[in-house]
Amino acid sequence: MPNKYIAIPIALVAVTLLSGAFLMSSYSFADDSAVDNVNITVPVSCSIEGTGMNTHNANIINGTYQADIGTTTMKAVCNDNEGFSIYANGYTGNTLGNNKLIGSNTNEEIVTGTATSTPNPDISNWAMKLSTISSPTPTYPLTIDSDTNGSFTSYHVVPSTYTKVAHRDSGTDIGTEATGSTLTTTYAAYMSKTQAADTYSGQVIYTLVHPASHAAPTTSVSLDTATTLQDVTYCSGDLLEGQVYTLTDSRDNIAYHVARLADGNCWMLDNLALDPTDSVTATNMNTSNTNATTEAITNLLNGGSTTTGWSSVAVTDVDLDFDSYTAPMINNASKDTLVTSYGLAAINGQAKVGIYYNYCAASVGTYCYDEEHGLDVPDTLIDASQDLCPANWRMPTMGAGGEYNGLFSAYSTTQDATDADSLQYNLSTPLSGYYQEYNAYGQNLWGAWWSSSYHDNWNTNGFYGYMHYLDVTPDTVFEEYDYSRNNGLTIRCLLDN
Repeated sequence: MPNKYIAIPIALVAVTLLSGAFLMSSYSFADDSAVDNVNITVPVSCSIEGTGMNTHNANIINGTYQADIGTTTMKAVCNDNEGFSIYANGYTGNTLGNNKLIGSNTNEEIVTGTATSTPNPDISNWAMKLSTISSPTPTYPLTIDSDTNGSFTSYHVVPSTYTKVAHRDSGTDIGTEATGSTLTTTYAAYMSKTQAADTYSGQVIYTLVHPASHAAPTTSVSLDTATTLQDVTYCSGDLLEGQVYTLTDSRDNIAYHVARLADGNCWMLDNLALDPTDSVTATNMNTSNTNATTEAITNLLNGGSTTTGWSSVAVTDVDLDFDSYTAPMINNASKDTLVTSYGLAAINGQAKVGIYYNYCAASVGTYCYDEEHGLDVPDTLIDASQDLCPANWRMPTMGAGGEYNGLFSAYSTTQDATDADSLQYNLSTPLSGYYQEYNAYGQNLWGAWWSSSYHDNWNTNGFYGYMHYLDVTPDTVFEEYDYSRNNGLTIRCLLDN
């Protein structure tokens, strides 16, 4: 095939003669080009939201079954074609994996089930059910899933772990097609004839996971994804050391600063300010949100237990002498007092004292002196296993290998509270002092925090009455101190990882 050529016309150039010289204009064209690229990325965006989420209310007479208690419509939207799954999990008492209903006054629990009177008519239970829309016909319908307990299209046991309840393998939600991913949920309950009168409450959390092939979410929740202290289940190693988060205590909605520190543990950076003498707080306290058993909480709030021998005096505030190993006592008068503080959570160099607790109160009445028998309760030297910290949190241990010692070792290079590498700075230690008899001492001079560890110091009264505590000043840290349990110290809580 002959080559094709493109004929280029030649233009005549006008030449002007000036002073005997020719001046010619010449032009050159480069072979380079500048290409300006424009790239616009639309990120994957998935969401789930519900309407009618507060409509699940019913009055059920004992011995009665009721179905279809309120309806929530959930709309799941995802602009990616890889589908998604929806998982459900019980979330009662602000704790993932708790699928019971809890009585607001009695703290009695109702188990999950299929909401029928069989096989045991004496056991109350509750259940959940899901359905998809059928009209208008969805473009990309959801599939309701099943597990070993049956299909979620019928009343089904509320899961205690993240369980897939619905999924869609493909289909991109664009515009009005998003209506194709709609799910409804409702509940049923059976109340036995012996069920105590009360208002019972629980929650179910629904979580969208993308893509549909992705593994199920876990119940592990760290500081960066939690809302309340009780939500947190582990101290993630991915957290930036010293990054401060703010979480609330579900018992009284007081906010606390928290952070993962150099020892690898997650710590509260504020002193505990839980006041069991407050009637609302006392009503909210239960074993699902407090590091204590139901029996211990009940005994504390009711003033003691005759079976264990400790005092019948109820939790008391500043009006009584703190000089007691027997009665659980607190001082709430200093709760909002601002004192000198250091570190991550200090605001303008000050922080609130919080509440002073004697050890009987700090241990929720489980570590008190029995004057009648001359014994501790418990009657052996052991660490305190219960305390007023939120669920999943506890008082730190002390002594060799204890958490206070580990934290001290992580910051032992300096004991200057103004130094960002000191324990005082990172634990955000307010110089909150302590409480003894009728007065607070040492405010703005030193701080003192109970541990869960006993000290085998024989007291002149004839019993072991001392516990370890952490003591700090602006330029010293005493991680092995001990003090009499009848005094009021503050509490700092550690995540029980």
